[in-house]
Amino acid sequence: MGLALSVAMLVLALTGSALVYKEAYWRLVYPELRVAAPTPTPEEQAAAIEAAADAFGERLRSVKFPEPGVAGYHLYLEGGEAFLSIGDHRVIDEWGSRDRLMSFLFDLHAHLLAGEAGERVGGVISLLGVFLAVTGLVLWWPARRQFRVRHLLPSGVRRRDLIAWHRNLGLVSTPILLVVLLSGSGLVFYATAGKLLNRLFGDPPHTASAPRNEPRPPVQPADAGILLRVKEEFPEARLVFYYPPGAAAGHHEFRLKQPCELHPNGRSYLYLDGAGRVLAKEDGCAIAPGQVALHATYPLHSGKVDSALYRLAVFLSGLVLAALSASGAIAYARKLGWLGRS
Repeated sequence: MGLALSVAMLVLALTGSALVYKEAYWRLVYPELRVAAPTPTPEEQAAAIEAAADAFGERLRSVKFPEPGVAGYHLYLEGGEAFLSIGDHRVIDEWGSRDRLMSFLFDLHAHLLAGEAGERVGGVISLLGVFLAVTGLVLWWPARRQFRVRHLLPSGVRRRDLIAWHRNLGLVSTPILLVVLLSGSGLVFYATAGKLLNRLFGDPPHTASAPRNEPRPPVQPADAGILLRVKEEFPEARLVFYYPPGAAAGHHEFRLKQPCELHPNGRSYLYLDGAGRVLAKEDGCAIAPGQVALHATYPLHSGKVDSALYRLAVFLSGLVLAALSASGAIAYARKLGWLGRS
C-alpha cells in the first residue's frame, strides 16, 4: 500500500509544506503587500468593496479584507483571484485558478488538479496515511531497541540504511503526522467529520445560520453604514470576508474572526438586510464543542495558528512525510529487486 501511495503522498506532502508559507511568498512577489498598513476604517473597506465591484462586476464572489501578513484585499472571482491595494484600490494582479505558483500548488494539493473527484481521492489518501502511520508504530515495536538518534538522518542509500531512517524518523514524527493527516481528511469529508464529532461530544444537531430564503428587495454592495453595523454587532471581531449580494439577493453576508476563535478566518457570521437589520447571526464563540473541534481542522492542517513553532512543525511534517514516502518506496522496491538489492 505504501509503495502504491508513495507518489501521491510525495506530491501532497511537498505542496502542503509550500502552502504553509504562501503569505510570505506573496509578500516576496508583490511589494505592495509588505507595507505596515493600519486597520482599515469602514469607509476604506466600503471604498474597496465598491472598487472591486466596479472592476469585476458579477465575477466577484468574495472580498477578503487585509489580514496580518497581507496588506491588501484578496478577491475571489469566478474562475480566479486578484489582489487590490489599500488606499488607491488598484488591481495589483489578477490570475486564473492555475496561473500563479501558489494557486497551482493549492489546486494540486487540495484537488489533485481533478476537481471534487481529486479532492475525495486526496481525502482517502490521507486516511490511508493514518493507517500507514499506526501500523508503522506496530511494526516498529519489535525493533524498538534498535532506535538511534543518529538514524533520524540518512546514513546511506543501502536498503538497511533507508529502513533504519524510515523507521526512526517515522517514530518521532507520528504525532504531528496523525494531526495533519486526520485534519486533512476531516476537511475533505467535512459533513461526516461534523456528525462524528457532534456525536462524540454529545452536541445537538448543528443548524445553519443563513437567513431563510424569503423574497427581499435587492441590495447594493455594502457601504460604510452597513460596515459600521457589523462593528456594532461584533465589536471585538476582525472582519475577514464580505460576500457581495447576487443580482437577486436581498441581504449582505459577512464572516468575522473573534479573539476566542482558532480558525484564521473565523467562524462567526452576520447577515444584514439593506437597512442594516440583522436577519441571522452566528457567534463563533457560542457554539457546541463538536463544532469547535470541527472548525479546528483547517488551522491544524494548514498551520495557520498564532504559533510560529506549530506552523514550522506543520511545514516540517510535510518534508518528513515526503522523506518517509521516498525512503519506504525505495527500500521496498529494492526488496523486489527493482533497484538492486544493496
